[in-house]
Amino acid sequence: MDIFLMSIEKEIIDYIFEQHSPRKYYLFGSRPTITLDTELTEAGIDILWEDAEDTLDYYFKHWKVKLEGFDITRYFDPAFLGSPEPDPPLKPLYVWMLVESAKAGRWLYD
Repeated sequence: MDIFLMSIEKEIIDYIFEQHSPRKYYLFGSRPTITLDTELTEAGIDILWEDAEDTLDYYFKHWKVKLEGFDITRYFDPAFLGSPEPDPPLKPLYVWMLVESAKAGRWLYD
């Protein structure tokens, strides 16, 4: 495997770990492991809308991934007071999706 591609994978996993892997007991305790199969959305580490916006903004800029076709509302619900349930239901967003899109230089998923 190309060293450059392995580097992207490690960088993205490390970035998600640093930003979204909280300690079990706030200041101490173990932190959840982040892998390619880690889901960032509700069924996984459940990143909040505001944090997802910041994380994905950094992701698209830092790894120079073209935004074409990406819509954050497919994966995250802003959940403002009184907002309706998303329609259609939210899709899962996995670390491997970020890695594969970074390798391609554009968002690969709908």
